[in-house]
Amino acid sequence: MLYANNPKIQAFAVLKDGEIIWVTENFHGLVDSASELVEAYTSMKEMIEINSVAYKRVTSSPETFIATADNSQGHLLMALVEGNIWVVAWATHDSIPELTVLDLSKTAVQLIHRL
Repeated sequence: MLYANNPKIQAFAVLKDGEIIWVTENFHGLVDSASELVEAYTSMKEMIEINSVAYKRVTSSPETFIATADNSQGHLLMALVEGNIWVVAWATHDSIPELTVLDLSKTAVQLIHRL
């Protein structure tokens, strides 16, 4: 449903208690970066590296994290589901990350009490 609502989101994962528990086939490199993701939202890191791509934090809150890569390499987005459960997405460089994270947050709300 997330892809249908926003085709600029190209990859998706679920992070629970510091581990990737579900991931789309095209986002498998993210599994090795689970600790980086946890650190990104707990310490509000200025930069996170995923699959050898550096994403710079654009904005963050207790419920969301948005980072953008240089050279049109896309956006890394995170939205809190509940507790220590986050949804993580990669969106194309031509998406508007502040709007795209809203679609991701709507998906997060739908996952409350389901994981």
